[in-house]
Amino acid sequence: MSDKYTLNFDYRPYEELNSFALLAVQKHNLGDKGDWFNCFRGGLCGLSARLFGVQIHFREIHSWKPVKTNYQAVEYHLSSILFNMDSAIECMVFVLNALGYVTNANQFLDITNEIKLKQISPYNILKNQCSGYDNYFPTLKKFWQKNEDLIEIIFENHDVSKHRESIFKGGKARKDPPSGFFEKMGIKDDEGKQILFSPMAEIILIPHPKNPLQQRNFANSVKLEDIAKRFCLFINGCGVKAFEDAKTMIKLNLYDLNIDE
Repeated sequence: MSDKYTLNFDYRPYEELNSFALLAVQKHNLGDKGDWFNCFRGGLCGLSARLFGVQIHFREIHSWKPVKTNYQAVEYHLSSILFNMDSAIECMVFVLNALGYVTNANQFLDITNEIKLKQISPYNILKNQCSGYDNYFPTLKKFWQKNEDLIEIIFENHDVSKHRESIFKGGKARKDPPSGFFEKMGIKDDEGKQILFSPMAEIILIPHPKNPLQQRNFANSVKLEDIAKRFCLFINGCGVKAFEDAKTMIKLNLYDLNIDE
């Protein structure tokens, strides 16, 4: 598989954030008010699993296999990619809110309240719904605002694929089969059949897919591959900024584990 279709997520900053949270949960630091650490860890595990899903489906939708490439398979992988992207972003907010809650419960949503739990959302950051992000995750918030267009494209296309219609509108097929691929299938000189077994090289996404059909501007379409590359950079950047903000803005009493607790 070409590196062009491999997404390399950097989990190291999230591991560092997890280590910081492990320090914060100690009794001599912030403690475990509201069982926040399990909320934090659950969100982090969810984030990791969703990123794995993005990697798997992105690779599959572009992979050469001795089976026909059909519309249903492309739509399945495409909608799965967008679900996992959307959910990864949601999980990240759940992680940040849990850490923020134990730091300053008045500036984040209450993880012990069922109604407040339902209100945890990316718009807590993007729409200034929680003051804690200004005070405890300021560089991360600015990074989100800089990438708001990317987030909205992911959210809108996921919503449409989940609730309305197919979002696969076309694209281009790959023309770089592995050596001997078509020869082994007995279609070396049959271009008509070759195209049936060619995976996607580029997939078109339509901006504002919730608009009525007549109002969708196909001239402003974007490629899944470009969105995936940006998403990978976004996720990696969020990890760095979340950890740096936490380390800088959240004060602990001690910065080593107390093994006696």
